[in-house]
Amino acid sequence: MSRLDRALTVVENVVAAGALALAVLIAIVSVLLRAVFGVFLSWTEEAIVYLIIYSTFIGAVITLRHNEHVNVDLMALLAGRRGRRIVHTIGAFVTVVYLGAIGYFSWLLLLEPFSTATVTPSLKLPLWVLELSVPIGLTLMFIRGVEILYRVARGQVAFSEGEKSALQHEAEQAGVDLERGPDGESRDNGEKEGGR
Repeated sequence: MSRLDRALTVVENVVAAGALALAVLIAIVSVLLRAVFGVFLSWTEEAIVYLIIYSTFIGAVITLRHNEHVNVDLMALLAGRRGRRIVHTIGAFVTVVYLGAIGYFSWLLLLEPFSTATVTPSLKLPLWVLELSVPIGLTLMFIRGVEILYRVARGQVAFSEGEKSALQHEAEQAGVDLERGPDGESRDNGEKEGGR
């Protein structure tokens, strides 16, 4: 994994998880303040919505990185090895073109006078601050898409984590062995013994 790839991975994980965690924390505090003290903070709902939007767009990058987006791979399964590479290359190319176009127009939309002159109702933040999640997320997805296209075109494994699921990769990064239970015994042995 390259240094840039690792840095992007850390930023994506921290921003997506941090925004979601902050949204949950604000929601819990808001409910407790309302239920226990009768205090209603009007800005909390708006903040939660915007934090979840940030988490969603950055989370989409993580999903692409782990190859967890929904895709139709019937043609690739039916094609031979060479045909599979061609199908994956075409799919990656179309994805990059799409993300590039949508990302470009999202940056243009951000520069519109409406985005720069409008503020949010409760938080009084400029609208562009909140809309920034869209072009940032799409730009990061574009970068990941180019990385995938490069790997597929060269005949390498398309995703930096290989063919592992997101759970397998994150467990590996955390040093957790998914093949073993909490007691250190293999899950396969436990299942076989339980089945006897």
